[in-house]
Amino acid sequence: MAYPESDGGADLPPLNDSMGSPLRFNLEALIPIILIVIIGFLLLARLGVVDSSTPVIGPIVSAISPNATARVLVIGAPSLELMAVLNANKDLVGNPIVKAAEAFARNPENQLSQYDIVILDQTGQIAKEISRQLGDALESYVKTGGKLVIVQDSGIERPDALDILGWKANFGDIVPVNCDIILDGQPTCKRPIIVVGVIWQQDYKHPIMQGIERVPAQAEAGYLGLTVFDVGVTGNEIAYIEDARTGKNFPAIVEHAQLGGGKVIYFNYNPGITQGILENTIKYLK
Repeated sequence: MAYPESDGGADLPPLNDSMGSPLRFNLEALIPIILIVIIGFLLLARLGVVDSSTPVIGPIVSAISPNATARVLVIGAPSLELMAVLNANKDLVGNPIVKAAEAFARNPENQLSQYDIVILDQTGQIAKEISRQLGDALESYVKTGGKLVIVQDSGIERPDALDILGWKANFGDIVPVNCDIILDGQPTCKRPIIVVGVIWQQDYKHPIMQGIERVPAQAEAGYLGLTVFDVGVTGNEIAYIEDARTGKNFPAIVEHAQLGGGKVIYFNYNPGITQGILENTIKYLK
């Protein structure tokens, strides 16, 4: 069967582009505006006018400028070592704010919402207390995407309730460790233990332990002297402590991640003495 020869479509009418043209022109007109807005956000972030805590604008800044400094709040009486590490990393945390737990008597939720990372560190004070309002606010902060670091036995008590002890009573289920009652009736979170040993990597894929297999990094450096607690682990154990004298292991760093993006990192020792790990933690939470 013979087919008519094709003339290459010379007699066909040109395709009508009227449907696509307005959309294409609108997109082309928007591109310069989008670029100007992005550049403006970057400039404002660099000047410190806006940051990741700024309402509405904050998430945009975080997305387009991931290197922006995080706003860090320290609640309690932190160790000198921890503050030294934070102050040495202005490019990561800017100027961290330190407040006592008592400063959150009014509107704790609003106060916490101004910060990207909250560190609860009461190691420099005798009382390890927080109010019910602050505990509830911290729980809500984490469950809505906030990042919380808890150091050692911080936040295990309430100033007005003798029947409250441990993190679960104050924070609900967000803390990845618990305070157990041992045989003699002494709670584990009230019994500090002196350990001479090494911190070992447990979760080798976790960013907090990136490039860090053990601390000290070299066996020739000897051992660390640490104060720890024999707490129970309910979250992801990132690192553990091995006592060189007894061979017993204790959790070192434990994480609990919320479905909404919130995270709680628990340190069972003073994180200020492991600068690399603390810096990795800030980068991870930031």
